[in-house]
Amino acid sequence: MNSFDIFEFDRTIRKESVSISLPQDHQHDEISEDKFYIVQNKKELHQAMNSLIAHRIRLHYVYHKLSSLSNSRTRLLPHQIEATHRVIHAYKPRFLLADEVGLGKTIEAGLILKELIFRKNYKNFLIVVPAPLQIQWQQELKNKFNEDFVIINSKNFRDILSKKIYKIITSIDFIKNPKYYETLLKIKWDLIIFDEAHRLRRDYNKITQAYSFAEKISKTTEGILLLSATPFRGKLEELYYLIKLIDPHLLGPEHSFFQEYIISSRQGENISHLRSKIEKILIRRRKTEVGGFTKRIVKTVKLDLSQEERLFYDEVTEYVKKEYNLSKEQQNRAIGFIMIVFQKLLDSSTKALVKALEKRRFLLETRIYQNHRKQIEEDWDWEEQIEYNENEDELVENLSYFDQNSYSLQNLRKEILTLSRLISIGKKIKFDTKVQKLKETIDFLKKNGYKKFVIFTQFRTTQEYLLEMLSSYRCNIFHGSLNQQQKEKEIQEFKEKGEILISTEAGGEGRNLQFANVLINYDLPWSPLKMEQRIGRIHRFGQKSDVLILNFSTRNTVAEKVLHILENKIRIFEESIGPSDILLGTIEEEINLPQLVMDFVSGKIHQKELEEKIESQIETIKKSYQLLSELISPKVMDFNFADYYKITNQEREVDNLHIEKLTNHYLSENPSSWKLEKFQTIKKPNKQKVHIYKIPSQEKLAIFDAEIALENEQFEFLAVGHPLVDEALNFYLNHPHKHAIIKLQAETLQKKGIFIVFLITYKNKDVVLRKELLSVVSSSKTKKGDHFSLQKKLELEDLFLKDFAKKSYSFHPITKSEKEKLIGISIRAKEWLQKTLQEENPTWIEEFKDLYKKEQYKIEISYGKKIRSLEEKKDIEKLRYKLNPTSERKAVLTRTENAILQTKLELQQKLNELNQSNYIQTQVEIFQIYWIL
Repeated sequence: MNSFDIFEFDRTIRKESVSISLPQDHQHDEISEDKFYIVQNKKELHQAMNSLIAHRIRLHYVYHKLSSLSNSRTRLLPHQIEATHRVIHAYKPRFLLADEVGLGKTIEAGLILKELIFRKNYKNFLIVVPAPLQIQWQQELKNKFNEDFVIINSKNFRDILSKKIYKIITSIDFIKNPKYYETLLKIKWDLIIFDEAHRLRRDYNKITQAYSFAEKISKTTEGILLLSATPFRGKLEELYYLIKLIDPHLLGPEHSFFQEYIISSRQGENISHLRSKIEKILIRRRKTEVGGFTKRIVKTVKLDLSQEERLFYDEVTEYVKKEYNLSKEQQNRAIGFIMIVFQKLLDSSTKALVKALEKRRFLLETRIYQNHRKQIEEDWDWEEQIEYNENEDELVENLSYFDQNSYSLQNLRKEILTLSRLISIGKKIKFDTKVQKLKETIDFLKKNGYKKFVIFTQFRTTQEYLLEMLSSYRCNIFHGSLNQQQKEKEIQEFKEKGEILISTEAGGEGRNLQFANVLINYDLPWSPLKMEQRIGRIHRFGQKSDVLILNFSTRNTVAEKVLHILENKIRIFEESIGPSDILLGTIEEEINLPQLVMDFVSGKIHQKELEEKIESQIETIKKSYQLLSELISPKVMDFNFADYYKITNQEREVDNLHIEKLTNHYLSENPSSWKLEKFQTIKKPNKQKVHIYKIPSQEKLAIFDAEIALENEQFEFLAVGHPLVDEALNFYLNHPHKHAIIKLQAETLQKKGIFIVFLITYKNKDVVLRKELLSVVSSSKTKKGDHFSLQKKLELEDLFLKDFAKKSYSFHPITKSEKEKLIGISIRAKEWLQKTLQEENPTWIEEFKDLYKKEQYKIEISYGKKIRSLEEKKDIEKLRYKLNPTSERKAVLTRTENAILQTKLELQQKLNELNQSNYIQTQVEIFQIYWIL
């Protein structure tokens, strides 16, 4: 579980000006003694802190990443996340979702709906679908998103609307009747969704009733989503009118669109430039499409071993071959796996291999003199260890203990002698051909403009050796033994000023390194999936340059054969983005590449037989996968969902555990119609404990964990949006003790001083754009006055996440003079924070301003076309009036001039409204005051 930072201020500071203001009135009306409650006992502390936690949860689920990732019960697909992200970050949520059939447009719409509830406090929704799909929509919104919608028809129409229930699903056939839709037009809807939107047909000759309704209601709602896999039948005017429902300015006036595109298309001209306009509000994903990725250039760096290195290689290979075959005869799996490790080390570095051989010799010598057995867990996964363990010493040691007492004393001594001879040969090697080639390659690439290099190796000893040999470069390292803070530090240093990142497999998953575009596989994993994961660190969504992949391979070695299999048989580098992880995972499960390679090394099969076996399996797997991909998911995706999800989880301040704690606190301290009884505690694969609850009133089981809720639909999913969770949140959000002053002494809190928590509200036109909690710490006064600073973290989470009663802390009474002093400090801190906020613009404000500029430009273009067309008409009418100055001609000219004036006024009105929305006002409110002794 990630740490829960109660107070966090993590922004990208921009220095450009932005239309942002703070209230000029710095009077202290809001800071009255009655507003703040002095906490005097544990229960009141619970209430005050739970109020703070509730605000943190609410703000987190409104503004941080995609809240629906943890708050929906659905297995999200990459294109769905990408679509949701695009829509909620647009100037207005008005889009045409046109994914191919089967790619989950309903889920996309549900995700968007849920995010808009969190982010913009949307409440009124109308979903218009084909009649047979009404119940399906209702069930999916309830089951996957905890949202209750009602289906309206002629029988319950008046009753539902009289109850002011505005989460409605209805059919297109029902709602196109003016008898009903006139009533709906009077309601202020936040979001309208039309499923199968191609039914909203319109062309130049005919307007359907359905389109007429959609056109009218689209003008009164802020958000509109049109869902259709087939948005038009080839007629451009149909597409134009569909887009016009979403954005009346995007394609300009009808006549200009007709001239620019329809006539051109009829004359056979290329109108591909229309796509760049439409794609601003149209999201379409095909099952087989590729998009958003740069090229992948793969090269093999081949080298020849020196005479000493070749001798060592051949001798070790012979040892591996002999011991591996012996392990097969005696059915000793442990020895077989040790030999796989040695073979991998042989293709990694002499230094690492010699160290591992010495470890094996030491363990065998120890066994001769003492019968010591190390305790290894029964469920120790051998295959996983040799694939992912980066510490070869530990790996050889653990594997060696599984084969104790397998050999006679004579055989042990023979192996020790063999190991001693191999170690001696290895230590005589003074020149490392591979490292020298690595240096030459890096220097050559640096001269050709490449700046940052990621080098992968499986083993720590090789990593340390490379760090030593590449000391003339600015190097950073990344491996599994680093803690989270160290990992982030290494990545950040590499990004800002480093030249080379040397990483073990720990960097192969979840890291975002697209700021580098050269990847060197110093040693090759015997896993196509791991190879793709490595490459995926730099060849990913957001990479701006073509990426260069260099695979180091020594001639006439096993590594060369493995690379041949990866490149030419599995064809991992064939496509621009590479095969799907699903396909690669299937290949690994079916083929067992390490086993085949070792059978080849040991002479059990020949190279031709090896390749034939692999090729046969791959063809079978590919055919099955192609059929599967046509049914369930795109073959290639342009959004790295796995990494996005991991990064989102890492950055998340709040998870469902915090919601669970808050809800249980609420139920334990307050009367409620809801009851939760612990029913069972289970362990997830990551060993995390998860509680299953029973809801007695409903005779249902309930759970807070999204993953388990996804797999078990019989569980009630307790998350933000569920009535019980919302009841608990709202209780603490509106609690009278939420504005509290707390004087506290606690051993668990390392930081001391006065901490003032502020609630910052950003508004435009009385619409709340964003809220956030910030903490300011007050240090002792200096000669220049108070010293304030923004505090990233105040360690209060232990008091919340763990049992309050077990914590050693105490309260101190606050005198009247102390309270006045604290309020005075808080007032000065508020003034300091207001000034700071004026100087530092959050990233999201800059993004909002950019959206505003694009919207302004689009409106100006659209109205500009209309005005130019009217100006041309006016010139023609002037000429006609000059040639024939009749009253009729004068009237036509006057109407045209009035139309120009009216259009200009409309344009100015639109721009004025836009300017008002771009003017952001910031309000700063003192929320809580903590005096930590």
